[in-house]
Amino acid sequence: MAELERERELLNSIANNAPSLLCLIEGDGRVRPFATNRAFERTLGYEPHETGGAYFWDRYVPDGERAAARDCILSAVRTRSPIECEGRWMQRDGTPIEVAWCCTPLPKIASGPVFLITGTDITERKRHEEEVRRSRARIVAAADDARRRLERNLHDGAQQRLIALLLQLRGAQRGTLETMAVVDAAVEELAAAVRELRELAQGIHPSALTERGLAAALRIVAARAPLDVELDVTDAPIDTNVAVAAYYIVSESLNNVAKYAGASRAAVRVRETGERLVVVVEDDGQGGANMDGGTGLRGLVDRVSALDGKLDVDSPSGGGTRLRAELPLA
Repeated sequence: MAELERERELLNSIANNAPSLLCLIEGDGRVRPFATNRAFERTLGYEPHETGGAYFWDRYVPDGERAAARDCILSAVRTRSPIECEGRWMQRDGTPIEVAWCCTPLPKIASGPVFLITGTDITERKRHEEEVRRSRARIVAAADDARRRLERNLHDGAQQRLIALLLQLRGAQRGTLETMAVVDAAVEELAAAVRELRELAQGIHPSALTERGLAAALRIVAARAPLDVELDVTDAPIDTNVAVAAYYIVSESLNNVAKYAGASRAAVRVRETGERLVVVVEDDGQGGANMDGGTGLRGLVDRVSALDGKLDVDSPSGGGTRLRAELPLA
C-alpha cells in the first residue's frame, strides 16, 4: 500500500507539473471530478473542484465548435483509438484560446472506461502565423506597387525622352531635319535620360551601399536630411541583405522625422552586438508615432521580420521617438 501511494503521488506530481492541459473524462464525455491538472485549471481559469461533472464540449468549447469537439471525443470512445483535433477552447470569462488537443483511451479501471484529453495552448503560435500571412501579403502588395511605380516612372520619364530622340534621329536620317541641330538636341535628351535612369536606379538600390559600404551610404542619407543628424555607424563589413535593411530603416526613419516629427535633431547608431546588428534612430520631436498609422513603419516591420529580426518603436506624446531594430548577422 505504501508503494502504491508513492506511485500515486508521483503520477499526480507529473500530471500537475506538466505544461500540457490534462483532464480525464468518462465514456460519455463528462469530465471526472478533480481530474484536471494545474495547467488546465490555470489556463482556463477554474478551481480544481469546479472542473468536473459537465460534458467537456458544453463547458470548455465555444458555440459553433461544440459539435466537432463532441464528434472527436465520441469517435475516440467508439474506436478506442487516439483522435487528434485542433480548435478553440473557452476560458471561464468567455475568452477563446486556440488549442491542439488529443483524446486518448486509457486502460480500463474498476470504475469504468476513462479517456485522457491532452491539450497545448497554441494561441500565440496562431497569432504569429496570422501575422506572417498578413506580412507576406503586404510584401507581395508592396512589390507589385513598386513594379508598377517603376514602370510608370520609366514610361513617363526616360522612355518618353528616348522616343523623342528616336523620332529626331529618324528625321535627320530622312533629311527632314537639320543634322547638327538634331545632334545637339540628342545629346541633351540622352543626358537627361541618363540622369533619370540613374535616379531610378538609386531608388531601387543605392550605389553607394554597394560600392562604399553601409557607413558611407548612411552619411549620404544624413547629409540629405533637412535637420542635424548625429551618426555613429560601424565600419565593419555587413552582409548585403542586412546592410540593405539597415539602410532603408535609417532612410525611412529620417524621412518620417523630417515629415512628421517636428524635430530639430536626430541621432543614428548602427552597431554590432553579439550576433546582431542593432539600428537605433532617435529624435527630439513631438512623438506619437503609430505603428498602424501608415505604410512606412509597417513596411519596416515587414522588412525586419523577413530577416527574422525585430523592431520596436517608443514614441510617447511630446517625448520624441526612438526606433530600435535588431537584425541577425548570421
